[in-house]
Amino acid sequence: MSPTSIYVPILLVVLTLVSAGVATWVYVDYRARAGGSRWERVAWWLGTLLALPIFLPIYLVAARPPGHLIRCPACGRLTLSHRAACAHCGSPLAFEPAPDRWGLGEVVGLSVVFMLTLPIIAATLGMDVAATLEQLSVFAVIQNGLFISLAAYVVRRRYRLRLEQLGIRTDRWPRWAGLGVLAGAATVPISIGAERAAMALISAVVGAERAQGMAEQEHLTDVLTGILQQPLTTAQIIWIVLLVCVLVPVGEEVFFRGFVYGTLRRWGVVSATVLSALFFAAVHQQVVHFLPIAVLGAVLAALYERTGSLVPAVVVHAVNNLVATLGTLYRWPI
Repeated sequence: MSPTSIYVPILLVVLTLVSAGVATWVYVDYRARAGGSRWERVAWWLGTLLALPIFLPIYLVAARPPGHLIRCPACGRLTLSHRAACAHCGSPLAFEPAPDRWGLGEVVGLSVVFMLTLPIIAATLGMDVAATLEQLSVFAVIQNGLFISLAAYVVRRRYRLRLEQLGIRTDRWPRWAGLGVLAGAATVPISIGAERAAMALISAVVGAERAQGMAEQEHLTDVLTGILQQPLTTAQIIWIVLLVCVLVPVGEEVFFRGFVYGTLRRWGVVSATVLSALFFAAVHQQVVHFLPIAVLGAVLAALYERTGSLVPAVVVHAVNNLVATLGTLYRWPI
């Protein structure tokens, strides 16, 4: 029996148990927050159990009533704190103000879309390391379009807030763009230094040859790297630059800085900066480049915190992506 045939059943069991656990949580959480009929709760439980990547983000982003739970003094069951009466027994509550900002539930919901739902869709469509530029373009447009539209939906529709709460603002944008150019130029050598430091640390653990092999493997498994190593026309190169240096920075900054950092900031600037930077690096699923990506994430969070605008963070992100793209395209010895 091959190792694969042994691990596949184990993986299926683990995934089933995870889905069952999450589905049960959705059932209990929906009952506490919305009440609803038993059939509604069973429908959410069954949908999450059978199609977690679809039903869980829908529940967290659109259907889950916002706010935190308290225990009703009369019936002892969990209910929303900002309601005037318990959703279960109707007893009056000394209710709190309604939440005025999105929380971890929405962040988890959007993260499931980008880390689980979209990759499953991409794999279903046959998009892998050998993906074409057309496939990459469609995926990038969908992914970053969802980054922006779902974050805006939560902020505008669920919480009735202005998009300025996401850092989407145009006041003083020339000044912030200029700051982004200067900061972007400064972060390029910082990122290079962080990558070299990461290589030194990994080399100390696994050896220089193994570390170099890991770095090369990360480059080779990058979809964009494979495309950039193919013969490209000038129009295709321009399109790639637009995707990587305009669309991707805007979409990712709206999500990682405006949305994720905006949620984590309630626990303090330092904690929000560190946690959002680590999350930003973890999502990229790289080992050798984890440290430079995390350092860049911390710089981007600091810029957003300082200015209240995503413009400088987007520009810095674009500069770093441009250098990485051109370095791969023209094989610069970075």
